[in-house]
Amino acid sequence: MQHLSAYLMELPDLPDAEARALYDRINAEIDDWLSRKGVADPSASETTFVSKTGGQTGRVWQAPFSNEVGDLREVILEEPTTDDHIFRTALRVIRTSLRVVVYLTLAARNVHSIIRPGFVVPRCPQIIHAIRALRSDWHLGDTKLGPVEVTRLTEDADGIALASNILSTRRTMPIVAVSVFDGDEPWDGLSGRIARDLSALATVVTLTEDASWSLTDEIGKRMSCYGGAVRLYWPPLRSGSDARVSGRVWTPERLDNMDWDGDGQERLRNQLRYTVMSAAALGVEPPFEIREIRTYRARMRVRKLEAQGQTAEEALELVHEFDKENDALREENKALQQVIAQMKGGYQPPEDARVGERQDEDEESPDDIGREGPPESGEIRFYKKRYSKPGYDVLIRRGDCGHDNWENSHTADKARKGLKRLEGRDDWQMLNHCASCTGGGVWRVRW
Repeated sequence: MQHLSAYLMELPDLPDAEARALYDRINAEIDDWLSRKGVADPSASETTFVSKTGGQTGRVWQAPFSNEVGDLREVILEEPTTDDHIFRTALRVIRTSLRVVVYLTLAARNVHSIIRPGFVVPRCPQIIHAIRALRSDWHLGDTKLGPVEVTRLTEDADGIALASNILSTRRTMPIVAVSVFDGDEPWDGLSGRIARDLSALATVVTLTEDASWSLTDEIGKRMSCYGGAVRLYWPPLRSGSDARVSGRVWTPERLDNMDWDGDGQERLRNQLRYTVMSAAALGVEPPFEIREIRTYRARMRVRKLEAQGQTAEEALELVHEFDKENDALREENKALQQVIAQMKGGYQPPEDARVGERQDEDEESPDDIGREGPPESGEIRFYKKRYSKPGYDVLIRRGDCGHDNWENSHTADKARKGLKRLEGRDDWQMLNHCASCTGGGVWRVRW
């Protein structure tokens, strides 16, 4: 079984009445979720249903626990897919005197034994969206999940605040930053779709140019995000008194290469989901209350049997229950060991998410994007077409592509207008187009 992702949402220090009311509301959302899946009786301890993802038979197991420690509802749903996988969603909801916790894991296994690369890129379960919508103050450790919507950063002060958040060693969730270029995101609606894909797993922000420049001033050019790039910031690792931030950047050039057939946005979203969810599968720990509530229940049953004089049948039932729980724990441990092996081996996004992500020799580094000073007389600069707008092309600065196949271009009116908009002048001496570069092309300009 491949462990795909894990979700943890916490609400500490709730008054008892408020916690119980929230627990009931979450259970109502779970019942509604199971009903929409096709489950006839959402309260049944074990039942089957006809899956809406292929018409095959799915199964549901669930068990409620309630004692002096707290309340626990476990729901395990297995659903066949059309590509010979069994998709497993395990949901636990906990209420104690200390907090309310929602813990969900996603896993998949093959229907048949087969030795071949198997990557599954899951999507955020609908039940996570529904439960998160019940409150705006869910947390993961010290990090507040905040609003579901994308946070729009437009001012210098916003960039400074983001830099402080990026460097904070108290942060427990990654940040995905989507920078705009000429007022637009790389693809229309991209940040909102990423925010939904990574709900409860990451904070998603957009950056205008003003916010990007102030962010650059605070954390440096190599770790900033600007000019239409997308960047993932992991929570920092503390080394002595320093916080080391790592992550991944998708430059405008890389995004353009991914979009060779018009599916670049989907490829980027797949890569982000796979990357963040794989990290969550390893980094999110099960709540300790699960074990406490189960253990207390088992102890009370043993004491009750001892007091009443246990029969062989009752003792055997208890042994079977413990054996079933141990099997489940062994399965979870096996899946986690697979995730650890993936992480140690430097896991890669699935093939279908990487198709078209061509690592051409004309790919730029993060330092190649953005604006610099005005061009000087005789200087040669290189530009890349990002995308087209009515009347002009949107261009970005880049480095030399390394090719030697330049053509004169006297009819590239939209490129000329885009170049004038970018540099604020049109007094270049020569404008050439690279005949070897693909994905919009590269321009060489002598000023």
